[in-house]
Amino acid sequence: ISQMKYFVLLSLLPIASANFFGSCGCGGYAAPPPLLPPPCPPRLPPICAPLPPPCPPPPLCLPTICPPPMPCPPPPPPPPPQICPLPLPPLPSPCTSYAQAPLFPPAPPPISFPSLPSYVAPSNDCCCRCGNPCRFRAMARMHGSKTFKTTEVEEDPTCNHKKLKEIMEENLTSDPSIAKRAIQKAAEEKLESKFNVICAKGDFTYVAYTEKYCQSSNDDITCYAFSPM
Repeated sequence: ISQMKYFVLLSLLPIASANFFGSCGCGGYAAPPPLLPPPCPPRLPPICAPLPPPCPPPPLCLPTICPPPMPCPPPPPPPPPQICPLPLPPLPSPCTSYAQAPLFPPAPPPISFPSLPSYVAPSNDCCCRCGNPCRFRAMARMHGSKTFKTTEVEEDPTCNHKKLKEIMEENLTSDPSIAKRAIQKAAEEKLESKFNVICAKGDFTYVAYTEKYCQSSNDDITCYAFSPM
């Protein structure tokens, strides 16, 4: 047992001397532990630049409204015809013994100039589905050598032929191309006359020289038929 105690003391002696005299075997305090580098700062999130403002909306373009064309002026009146003076009669001879008075040659006949045709107002000037449907109405039909009665002047400006109106109402469809051909064929067969037919969707205007005309509409189209003069 004494040997074992001696062996333990010998084994503990170097440790005690190191703690008392230092690691180098000299007196003094132990060396301080090495300093560790400071920890890295936390990584900040990336800062992005603010988004640009949104683009402004495009400007609104207003539709261009053109003024209506100016009406054409009527043609100038024809020049007055030239009037030539009448030839002078021969002078009477006072006595048979005197010489006969000289006779003047006859004057040439007056030159007649052809008269220019004067402006004739159209017989039917209307606009379908417009605010002012007929400007001149049936009054404009009073031209030429015909004389119309008061009852004819006051007739309906959109239709003056009852039979033609019935034909148009029977053949009106929703398709303008089909309706115009059907109306023209039926009108020429039943009325034995040539007819022009116009059909369209929406507003349209027309001017026609005619004595037989009619305008008819449904929910989709408007048709105008007339017999040319």
